[in-house]
This record gives sequence, C-alpha cells and structure tokens, in this order.
Amino acid sequence: MIKYRKLSIITIVLIASLLLASCGKSGSSKVSLGGEVIEKGDKIIIKGKSNLKAGSRVIGKLIVNEDEVLSEATELVDKKGKFKMEMDHHQYGDAEVVVTFDFLESYQEEDIVEKYGEGGEKLEGPFVYVDDHWEADQINKKAEVRLALKADDESNKHKFEEPKWEKRPKDYGDTRVWFEVDDITDDGEFFYLKGRTNLLEGSLVSGFYSDSWGTTDETRVNPDGTFDLKMEYKYSEDPYFTLEFSPYSQWESIRENYGHDGEKLVGNNIETSGNTQSIREIIDYKHE
Repeated sequence: MIKYRKLSIITIVLIASLLLASCGKSGSSKVSLGGEVIEKGDKIIIKGKSNLKAGSRVIGKLIVNEDEVLSEATELVDKKGKFKMEMDHHQYGDAEVVVTFDFLESYQEEDIVEKYGEGGEKLEGPFVYVDDHWEADQINKKAEVRLALKADDESNKHKFEEPKWEKRPKDYGDTRVWFEVDDITDDGEFFYLKGRTNLLEGSLVSGFYSDSWGTTDETRVNPDGTFDLKMEYKYSEDPYFTLEFSPYSQWESIRENYGHDGEKLVGNNIETSGNTQSIREIIDYKHE
C-alpha cells in the first residue's frame, strides 16, 4: 500500500512540474517581457528577457519629449527568450524606454506569424495591448513594456515591471458611456488626470481645460478602462475639464461598436452635430 502511495505522489509531482513548465515555456501565447535597463556612459543597454518564440523580432526605443524617438534598435530573441540592445543615451532630462513585439512596425518571419497570428491577435496577458487596425475582423495586438527614466534617479540600473491592471467595468463596451476622474494634479506646467471609463480598450479620448477648446489633448484607454491625460496648465476663474469621445479617428472595431457616426450611443451626456453623436463630459475642478 505504501509503495502505491509513493508512486501516486511521484506521479502527481511529475504532472505538476510539467504543467508549470508548459505555463512559462518559450513561445507561449501568454507573453512575458522583462529584463533590465542599464545606463552606462553615453549608452543605454537593454538586457531583455521574454518567453517569446526564438526568432521573434523586438524593437527598443528611447523616447523623449513624450513622443520623440531619440534612439532605437531591433533584435531577434534567442532560444532562451533573451535579447540585448544598445541605444544612445539622452544625457539630460526624463525619458522612457519602450520594448515592443508587434506585427505592424516589425517584420516577423512566417513561423512567428503562424504562432501569434497575422496581426498578433493570438497574443494574451498583461503585456498585451490592442494595436492600430482599420478592419473590424482583423484586430491587431502588440506586446509592450515601458520604463520611465527620471532625471533625479541616482541609480543606473532599472528593472522592467509587469503592468498591474484593475478588473474591467461590468458594463465594459456598453454604448451608455461614462467617465470618472479619480485624481487631478498639476506641476505648474501641466495638469495630470487619472480616470476610468467603460469605453473599449484603445478608444481615443480627447480633453481640454476650461475655455481652451481649440487646444485638445488625447490619450487611449488602457486594457482595464483606465486612462491618463496630460493637459497644458493655465489658471482660470471658471475651472473645469471637458472629456470627449467622438466616433471619428477611432479604430474600426470601436466604430462598429458605437456606430460609425455614433448612432449607437445613448445617455444624458450626448452631443449631437448634424447626423453625428459624440460623448461630452464636464469635470468640475477647483484650484488649490
């Protein structure tokens, strides 16, 4: 009896080991991106780790001034899921290091396309985002990891972190759209809004402060419905923020969900212009 019990325990351990190994194996559709970034003299070195299939092409970028690509590099993942990149250092101010695995900007070999889909539609996990797409039946995806480099950070070694997303709203994707702003801060130069919505991931949200309607800022909704919006700071005697969602300039799957002219949108925050409907939400604010 003891002999059979030992055999049963050994069998269970072996099965559990195999299951664990399969969860983290190279080439899994649930993608993981990580590693470290080293600032060394006039260079930035990325020592990347992943579970991507060998031969997958990744792109590294150093971004300054929010959207200016100062330096970039591309490499192929090796058999252990590792890759190494070297880029020029920005030398002063803040910057952001971004590593992306995608199918729009990068050329991927046939076996990589077969594994993850023609537009990366098979990709899964917290590192995955919906990417640009203009056909509803071809929703492209990408895997991406970001790291902020702060000028006042004295360390020259930094680690990529897995994004921590909240649960999506229960009415995620509903045509009765809402916005909630949880936090508003400013540094005397910009306002920073952190909010939530039930809009689909990737929806483009625009906003402006008080009567500055001619100068709008934009952001895309995160996978969990959160969003971060940065607006130029100014003082106003009548302070408020306006958030907007328009069907135009949206990806095709989003336009289909809400209507190409916003005709599927409902609620008490609807703005109508001709045959077009959009969402407009006013957020009250008080200067401290």
